Amino acid sequence: YQRNKRWWWKVQLPGEKKCKNRPLKPVGARFATTDYSVACEVAENLWQQAVYRNEFDGRDIEVTHIASLTARYLHYTDGYYTHGKEPQNIRYSLKPLTALYGCLPVAEFGPLKLIDLRDHMIALDWSRKLINQRMGRIKRMFKWAVSRQMVSPVVYQGLMTVEGLKYGRSTARENPKRKPVDESHVYAVLPYTTGVVAAMIELQLLTGMRPGEMVAIRPCDVERPEGAIWHYCPEKHKNQHRGIKRIVAIGPRGQELLRPFLLRPEDSYCFSPAESEKMRRKKLTEHRKTPNSCGNIVGSNRKETPARKPGVRYDSTSYAKAVKSAITACNKVRRAEAKAAGVEPDLVPKWTPYQLRHTAATKVRKEMGYECAGATLGHTNMSATAIYAERNQGLADEAAKRFG
Repeated sequence: YQRNKRWWWKVQLPGEKKCKNRPLKPVGARFATTDYSVACEVAENLWQQAVYRNEFDGRDIEVTHIASLTARYLHYTDGYYTHGKEPQNIRYSLKPLTALYGCLPVAEFGPLKLIDLRDHMIALDWSRKLINQRMGRIKRMFKWAVSRQMVSPVVYQGLMTVEGLKYGRSTARENPKRKPVDESHVYAVLPYTTGVVAAMIELQLLTGMRPGEMVAIRPCDVERPEGAIWHYCPEKHKNQHRGIKRIVAIGPRGQELLRPFLLRPEDSYCFSPAESEKMRRKKLTEHRKTPNSCGNIVGSNRKETPARKPGVRYDSTSYAKAVKSAITACNKVRRAEAKAAGVEPDLVPKWTPYQLRHTAATKVRKEMGYECAGATLGHTNMSATAIYAERNQGLADEAAKRFG
Protein backbone atom coordinates (compact mmCIF):
# COMPACT_ATOMS: atom_id res chain seq x y z
CA TYR A 1 0.00 0.00 0.00
CA GLN A 2 1.02 3.66 -0.41
CA ARG A 3 1.57 6.20 2.32
CA ASN A 4 2.40 9.74 1.20
CA LYS A 5 3.03 8.32 -2.29
CA ARG A 6 5.66 5.91 -0.94
CA TRP A 7 5.29 2.13 -0.86
CA TRP A 8 4.91 0.22 2.41
CA TRP A 9 4.25 -3.45 3.12
CA LYS A 10 2.14 -4.89 5.93
CA VAL A 11 3.34 -8.46 6.32
CA GLN A 12 4.12 -11.20 8.82
CA LEU A 13 7.54 -12.46 7.75
CA PRO A 14 8.66 -16.04 8.47
CA GLY A 15 9.61 -16.34 12.13
CA GLU A 16 7.50 -13.38 13.30
CA LYS A 17 4.43 -13.60 15.53
CA LYS A 18 2.44 -10.69 14.09
CA CYS A 19 2.17 -8.39 11.10
CA LYS A 20 4.31 -5.28 10.89
CA ASN A 21 4.22 -2.22 8.65
CA ARG A 22 7.52 -1.92 6.80
CA PRO A 23 8.79 0.86 4.53
CA LEU A 24 10.11 -0.65 1.31
CA LYS A 25 13.49 1.10 1.28
CA PRO A 26 16.12 0.18 -1.31
CA VAL A 27 19.65 -0.49 -0.05
CA GLY A 28 21.25 2.79 1.06
CA ALA A 29 18.01 4.81 0.89
CA ARG A 30 16.59 6.77 3.83
CA PHE A 31 12.95 6.60 2.76
CA ALA A 32 10.59 4.13 1.12
CA THR A 33 10.60 4.04 -2.68
CA THR A 34 7.96 5.65 -4.89
CA ASP A 35 8.54 3.14 -7.72
CA TYR A 36 6.24 0.10 -7.65
CA SER A 37 8.67 -2.25 -9.44
CA VAL A 38 11.47 -1.32 -7.03
CA ALA A 39 9.07 -1.86 -4.12
CA CYS A 40 8.28 -5.38 -5.37
CA GLU A 41 11.98 -6.20 -5.62
CA VAL A 42 12.66 -4.90 -2.09
CA ALA A 43 9.70 -6.88 -0.72
CA GLU A 44 10.94 -10.08 -2.36
CA ASN A 45 14.41 -9.51 -0.92
CA LEU A 46 12.96 -8.97 2.58
CA TRP A 47 11.05 -12.24 2.34
CA GLN A 48 14.06 -14.26 1.17
CA GLN A 49 16.29 -12.77 3.86
CA ALA A 50 13.71 -13.70 6.51
CA VAL A 51 13.56 -17.26 5.18
CA TYR A 52 17.35 -17.52 5.35
CA ARG A 53 17.59 -16.10 8.88
CA ASN A 54 14.95 -18.34 10.41
CA GLU A 55 15.95 -21.62 8.76
CA PHE A 56 12.69 -23.50 9.20
CA ASP A 57 12.28 -27.21 8.73
CA GLY A 58 13.72 -27.75 5.27
CA ARG A 59 10.65 -29.60 4.02
CA ASP A 60 8.47 -26.53 4.62
CA ILE A 61 10.46 -24.26 2.28
CA GLU A 62 10.01 -24.28 -1.46
CA VAL A 63 13.36 -23.77 -3.17
CA THR A 64 12.97 -20.93 -5.65
CA HIS A 65 15.70 -18.45 -4.73
CA ILE A 66 19.23 -18.61 -3.35
CA ALA A 67 18.04 -17.62 0.15
CA SER A 68 15.54 -20.48 0.34
CA LEU A 69 18.15 -22.94 -0.96
CA THR A 70 20.68 -21.89 1.69
CA ALA A 71 18.01 -22.22 4.39
CA ARG A 72 17.26 -25.79 3.29
CA TYR A 73 20.95 -26.65 3.14
CA LEU A 74 21.74 -25.17 6.57
CA HIS A 75 18.90 -27.21 8.07
CA TYR A 76 20.44 -30.32 6.53
CA THR A 77 24.01 -29.58 7.70
CA ASP A 78 22.91 -29.00 11.30
CA GLY A 79 21.72 -32.60 11.42
CA TYR A 80 24.49 -34.10 9.29
CA TYR A 81 27.55 -32.66 11.08
CA THR A 82 26.96 -33.82 14.63
CA HIS A 83 30.15 -32.28 16.03
CA GLY A 84 32.87 -29.89 14.99
CA LYS A 85 32.79 -26.44 13.44
CA GLU A 86 31.72 -27.35 9.91
CA PRO A 87 28.12 -26.04 10.27
CA GLN A 88 29.52 -22.71 11.46
CA ASN A 89 32.05 -22.64 8.61
CA ILE A 90 29.26 -23.33 6.11
CA ARG A 91 27.27 -20.41 7.50
CA TYR A 92 30.26 -18.11 7.10
CA SER A 93 30.71 -19.35 3.52
CA LEU A 94 27.08 -18.81 2.52
CA LYS A 95 26.72 -15.39 4.15
CA PRO A 96 28.20 -13.34 1.23
CA LEU A 97 26.28 -15.50 -1.27
CA THR A 98 22.97 -14.68 0.39
CA ALA A 99 23.87 -11.02 0.88
CA LEU A 100 24.59 -10.52 -2.84
CA TYR A 101 22.20 -12.97 -4.50
CA GLY A 102 19.60 -13.87 -1.86
CA CYS A 103 16.65 -12.90 -4.06
CA LEU A 104 18.12 -14.33 -7.28
CA PRO A 105 16.31 -17.38 -8.72
CA VAL A 106 18.44 -20.49 -8.30
CA ALA A 107 18.36 -21.31 -12.02
CA GLU A 108 19.96 -17.94 -12.83
CA PHE A 109 23.03 -18.48 -10.62
CA GLY A 110 25.74 -19.48 -13.07
CA PRO A 111 29.54 -19.42 -13.41
CA LEU A 112 29.73 -15.65 -13.99
CA LYS A 113 27.79 -14.97 -10.80
CA LEU A 114 30.13 -17.30 -8.91
CA ILE A 115 33.16 -15.47 -10.32
CA ASP A 116 31.64 -12.14 -9.25
CA LEU A 117 31.15 -13.58 -5.77
CA ARG A 118 34.78 -14.71 -5.71
CA ASP A 119 35.92 -11.22 -6.72
CA HIS A 120 33.80 -9.85 -3.88
CA MET A 121 35.64 -12.14 -1.44
CA ILE A 122 38.99 -10.91 -2.79
CA ALA A 123 37.82 -7.33 -2.23
CA LEU A 124 37.07 -8.26 1.40
CA ASP A 125 40.81 -9.08 1.75
CA TRP A 126 40.25 -12.76 2.41
CA SER A 127 43.19 -15.08 1.84
CA ARG A 128 43.40 -17.27 -1.26
CA LYS A 129 43.04 -20.55 0.65
CA LEU A 130 40.04 -19.26 2.61
CA ILE A 131 38.33 -18.16 -0.60
CA ASN A 132 38.91 -21.57 -2.20
CA GLN A 133 37.52 -23.33 0.87
CA ARG A 134 34.36 -21.22 0.90
CA MET A 135 33.86 -21.52 -2.84
CA GLY A 136 34.11 -25.29 -2.42
CA ARG A 137 31.39 -25.25 0.24
CA ILE A 138 29.10 -23.25 -2.05
CA LYS A 139 29.62 -25.79 -4.84
CA ARG A 140 28.88 -28.64 -2.43
CA MET A 141 25.59 -26.98 -1.54
CA PHE A 142 24.54 -27.05 -5.20
CA LYS A 143 25.71 -30.67 -5.49
CA TRP A 144 23.49 -31.54 -2.53
CA ALA A 145 20.59 -29.64 -4.11
CA VAL A 146 20.98 -31.60 -7.36
CA SER A 147 20.92 -34.90 -5.44
CA ARG A 148 17.59 -33.81 -3.87
CA GLN A 149 16.18 -32.75 -7.27
CA MET A 150 15.88 -29.14 -6.15
CA VAL A 151 18.24 -27.75 -8.79
CA SER A 152 18.98 -28.73 -12.37
CA PRO A 153 22.27 -30.64 -12.84
CA VAL A 154 23.16 -28.09 -15.52
CA VAL A 155 23.54 -25.39 -12.82
CA TYR A 156 25.96 -27.51 -10.79
CA GLN A 157 27.96 -28.56 -13.86
CA GLY A 158 28.34 -24.91 -14.83
CA LEU A 159 29.61 -23.95 -11.38
CA MET A 160 32.17 -26.76 -11.43
CA THR A 161 33.87 -25.14 -14.43
CA VAL A 162 35.01 -22.29 -12.14
CA GLU A 163 38.46 -23.31 -10.90
CA GLY A 164 39.97 -22.40 -7.57
CA LEU A 165 42.48 -19.58 -7.24
CA LYS A 166 46.07 -20.71 -7.81
CA TYR A 167 49.18 -19.51 -6.06
CA GLY A 168 50.64 -16.45 -7.77
CA ARG A 169 47.81 -16.30 -10.32
CA SER A 170 45.44 -13.95 -8.50
CA THR A 171 45.39 -10.76 -6.44
CA ALA A 172 44.12 -12.61 -3.36
CA ARG A 173 46.22 -12.30 -0.23
CA GLU A 174 48.49 -15.20 0.74
CA ASN A 175 48.70 -16.30 4.36
CA PRO A 176 52.15 -17.22 5.70
CA LYS A 177 52.76 -20.94 6.05
CA ARG A 178 52.21 -22.32 9.54
CA LYS A 179 55.57 -23.46 10.90
CA PRO A 180 56.74 -25.27 14.04
CA VAL A 181 57.35 -23.11 17.09
CA ASP A 182 60.73 -23.28 18.81
CA GLU A 183 60.52 -25.22 22.07
CA SER A 184 62.36 -22.44 23.91
CA HIS A 185 59.48 -20.08 23.08
CA VAL A 186 57.00 -22.65 24.40
CA TYR A 187 58.69 -23.19 27.75
CA ALA A 188 59.31 -19.45 28.14
CA VAL A 189 55.58 -18.71 28.53
CA LEU A 190 54.71 -21.54 30.94
CA PRO A 191 55.50 -19.51 34.12
CA TYR A 192 53.07 -16.80 32.95
CA THR A 193 49.97 -18.98 32.80
CA THR A 194 48.10 -21.24 35.19
CA GLY A 195 49.09 -24.79 36.03
CA VAL A 196 46.15 -26.13 34.03
CA VAL A 197 47.07 -24.35 30.80
CA ALA A 198 50.79 -25.04 31.31
CA ALA A 199 50.09 -28.78 31.59
CA MET A 200 47.95 -28.66 28.44
CA ILE A 201 50.68 -26.88 26.47
CA GLU A 202 53.46 -29.24 27.50
CA LEU A 203 51.33 -32.37 27.05
CA GLN A 204 50.34 -31.31 23.54
CA LEU A 205 53.98 -30.57 22.70
CA LEU A 206 54.94 -34.09 23.80
CA THR A 207 52.12 -35.98 22.08
CA GLY A 208 51.32 -33.92 18.96
CA MET A 209 47.57 -33.97 19.63
CA ARG A 210 45.18 -31.61 17.89
CA PRO A 211 43.94 -28.80 20.17
CA GLY A 212 40.41 -30.22 19.99
CA GLU A 213 41.66 -33.60 21.20
CA MET A 214 43.76 -31.98 23.90
CA VAL A 215 40.90 -30.11 25.58
CA ALA A 216 38.53 -33.12 25.51
CA ILE A 217 40.55 -35.56 27.64
CA ARG A 218 38.52 -37.42 30.26
CA PRO A 219 39.75 -40.09 32.70
CA CYS A 220 37.46 -42.68 31.10
CA ASP A 221 39.14 -42.11 27.71
CA VAL A 222 42.65 -42.95 28.95
CA GLU A 223 43.86 -46.56 29.20
CA ARG A 224 46.39 -46.66 32.04
CA PRO A 225 48.23 -50.00 32.27
CA GLU A 226 50.74 -50.07 35.13
CA GLY A 227 54.32 -49.41 34.03
CA ALA A 228 53.48 -49.12 30.32
CA ILE A 229 52.57 -46.48 27.75
CA TRP A 230 49.14 -44.95 28.24
CA HIS A 231 46.68 -44.74 25.34
CA TYR A 232 44.18 -41.92 24.98
CA CYS A 233 41.22 -42.61 22.66
CA PRO A 234 39.21 -39.39 22.10
CA GLU A 235 35.44 -39.73 22.22
CA LYS A 236 35.20 -37.57 19.08
CA HIS A 237 37.89 -36.69 16.57
CA LYS A 238 38.40 -35.36 13.07
CA ASN A 239 38.37 -38.66 11.15
CA GLN A 240 35.74 -40.47 13.21
CA HIS A 241 33.21 -40.41 10.35
CA ARG A 242 35.73 -42.30 8.18
CA GLY A 243 35.80 -45.20 10.63
CA ILE A 244 39.38 -44.47 11.72
CA LYS A 245 40.26 -44.96 15.37
CA ARG A 246 42.47 -42.31 16.95
CA ILE A 247 44.93 -43.51 19.59
CA VAL A 248 47.32 -41.06 21.27
CA ALA A 249 50.34 -42.61 23.00
CA ILE A 250 51.35 -40.89 26.25
CA GLY A 251 54.86 -41.55 27.57
CA PRO A 252 56.37 -41.18 31.06
CA ARG A 253 56.66 -37.37 31.07
CA GLY A 254 53.14 -37.00 29.66
CA GLN A 255 51.81 -39.39 32.30
CA GLU A 256 53.45 -37.31 35.00
CA LEU A 257 51.74 -34.18 33.67
CA LEU A 258 48.33 -35.79 33.23
CA ARG A 259 48.14 -37.89 36.42
CA PRO A 260 47.03 -35.08 38.81
CA PHE A 261 44.16 -34.16 36.48
CA LEU A 262 42.79 -37.72 36.42
CA LEU A 263 41.69 -37.53 40.07
CA ARG A 264 38.09 -36.66 39.28
CA PRO A 265 34.90 -38.43 38.10
CA GLU A 266 35.58 -40.65 35.10
CA ASP A 267 33.27 -38.72 32.75
CA SER A 268 34.51 -35.24 33.77
CA TYR A 269 36.92 -33.27 31.63
CA CYS A 270 40.46 -33.17 32.96
CA PHE A 271 41.24 -29.55 32.15
CA SER A 272 38.69 -27.23 33.73
CA PRO A 273 38.52 -23.46 33.06
CA ALA A 274 37.01 -23.03 36.53
CA GLU A 275 40.09 -24.58 38.15
CA SER A 276 42.34 -22.47 35.95
CA GLU A 277 40.51 -19.28 36.92
CA LYS A 278 40.79 -20.22 40.60
CA MET A 279 44.57 -20.66 40.17
CA ARG A 280 44.82 -17.32 38.37
CA ARG A 281 43.01 -15.45 41.14
CA LYS A 282 45.13 -17.14 43.80
CA LYS A 283 48.28 -16.09 41.96
CA LEU A 284 47.05 -12.50 41.74
CA THR A 285 46.35 -12.50 45.48
CA GLU A 286 49.85 -13.80 46.26
CA HIS A 287 51.44 -11.05 44.16
CA ARG A 288 49.15 -8.32 45.47
CA LYS A 289 51.03 -5.04 46.01
CA THR A 290 48.38 -3.29 48.12
CA PRO A 291 48.59 -4.32 51.80
CA ASN A 292 45.70 -6.46 53.02
CA SER A 293 44.82 -3.73 55.51
CA CYS A 294 44.18 -1.31 52.64
CA GLY A 295 42.02 -1.43 49.56
CA ASN A 296 39.43 -4.10 48.84
CA ILE A 297 39.21 -7.25 50.91
CA VAL A 298 40.20 -10.26 48.80
CA GLY A 299 37.14 -11.56 46.97
CA SER A 300 34.82 -8.75 48.07
CA ASN A 301 34.48 -7.16 44.63
CA ARG A 302 33.31 -10.27 42.79
CA LYS A 303 29.79 -10.67 41.52
CA GLU A 304 27.73 -13.48 42.99
CA THR A 305 26.05 -14.14 39.64
CA PRO A 306 28.45 -13.01 36.87
CA ALA A 307 27.14 -12.78 33.32
CA ARG A 308 29.84 -15.17 32.10
CA LYS A 309 31.06 -18.08 34.18
CA PRO A 310 33.98 -20.41 33.35
CA GLY A 311 32.81 -23.31 31.20
CA VAL A 312 32.88 -27.01 31.98
CA ARG A 313 35.81 -27.51 29.60
CA TYR A 314 38.07 -25.61 27.26
CA ASP A 315 37.49 -25.55 23.54
CA SER A 316 40.14 -24.88 20.90
CA THR A 317 39.29 -21.16 20.83
CA SER A 318 39.47 -20.54 24.59
CA TYR A 319 42.65 -22.64 24.75
CA ALA A 320 44.24 -20.45 22.06
CA LYS A 321 43.18 -17.31 23.94
CA ALA A 322 44.81 -18.62 27.12
CA VAL A 323 48.07 -19.20 25.21
CA LYS A 324 47.87 -15.71 23.70
CA SER A 325 47.40 -14.17 27.17
CA ALA A 326 50.46 -16.05 28.45
CA ILE A 327 52.60 -14.77 25.56
CA THR A 328 51.38 -11.20 26.19
CA ALA A 329 52.20 -11.45 29.91
CA CYS A 330 55.66 -12.87 29.16
CA ASN A 331 56.48 -10.10 26.68
CA LYS A 332 55.24 -7.44 29.10
CA VAL A 333 57.77 -8.59 31.70
CA ARG A 334 60.55 -8.81 29.11
CA ARG A 335 59.86 -5.28 27.89
CA ALA A 336 60.02 -3.94 31.44
CA GLU A 337 63.29 -5.76 32.14
CA ALA A 338 64.82 -4.59 28.86
CA LYS A 339 63.76 -1.00 29.53
CA ALA A 340 65.36 -1.09 32.99
CA ALA A 341 68.58 -2.50 31.49
CA GLY A 342 68.53 -0.09 28.54
CA VAL A 343 68.60 -2.83 25.89
CA GLU A 344 66.29 -4.11 23.17
CA PRO A 345 63.72 -6.63 24.48
CA ASP A 346 63.97 -10.26 23.36
CA LEU A 347 60.26 -10.90 22.78
CA VAL A 348 58.54 -14.25 22.37
CA PRO A 349 56.92 -14.42 18.90
CA LYS A 350 53.23 -15.15 18.66
CA TRP A 351 52.36 -18.82 18.27
CA THR A 352 49.21 -20.93 18.48
CA PRO A 353 48.45 -24.36 19.96
CA TYR A 354 48.27 -25.88 16.49
CA GLN A 355 51.94 -25.04 15.93
CA LEU A 356 52.77 -27.38 18.82
CA ARG A 357 51.50 -30.22 16.63
CA HIS A 358 53.89 -29.14 13.87
CA THR A 359 56.76 -28.99 16.36
CA ALA A 360 56.04 -32.49 17.66
CA ALA A 361 55.77 -33.88 14.12
CA THR A 362 59.06 -32.33 13.02
CA LYS A 363 60.87 -33.61 16.12
CA VAL A 364 59.61 -37.19 15.71
CA ARG A 365 60.32 -37.19 11.97
CA LYS A 366 63.94 -36.12 12.51
CA GLU A 367 64.55 -38.83 15.10
CA MET A 368 62.43 -41.73 13.81
CA GLY A 369 61.24 -41.00 10.26
CA TYR A 370 58.03 -40.12 8.45
CA GLU A 371 56.17 -43.33 9.28
CA CYS A 372 56.58 -42.84 13.02
CA ALA A 373 55.61 -39.16 12.70
CA GLY A 374 52.47 -40.17 10.81
CA ALA A 375 51.54 -42.69 13.50
CA THR A 376 52.07 -40.04 16.19
CA LEU A 377 49.79 -37.58 14.43
CA GLY A 378 47.17 -40.21 13.59
CA HIS A 379 47.59 -39.95 9.82
CA THR A 380 46.82 -42.75 7.37
CA ASN A 381 48.41 -40.86 4.47
CA MET A 382 52.07 -39.85 4.53
CA SER A 383 51.36 -36.83 2.31
CA ALA A 384 49.37 -35.36 5.21
CA THR A 385 52.32 -35.91 7.54
CA ALA A 386 54.57 -33.98 5.15
CA ILE A 387 52.42 -30.89 5.74
CA TYR A 388 53.19 -30.95 9.46
CA ALA A 389 56.77 -32.24 9.56
CA GLU A 390 59.38 -29.84 8.22
CA ARG A 391 61.78 -31.30 5.67
CA ASN A 392 65.16 -32.41 6.98
CA GLN A 393 67.42 -30.07 5.02
CA GLY A 394 70.39 -31.52 6.87
CA LEU A 395 70.03 -34.80 4.96
CA ALA A 396 70.03 -32.94 1.65
CA ASP A 397 73.14 -31.01 2.68
CA GLU A 398 74.87 -34.26 3.68
CA ALA A 399 74.02 -35.80 0.29
CA ALA A 400 75.44 -32.74 -1.45
CA LYS A 401 78.71 -33.16 0.47
CA ARG A 402 79.01 -36.80 -0.52
CA PHE A 403 77.76 -36.78 -4.11
CA GLY A 404 77.74 -33.18 -5.26
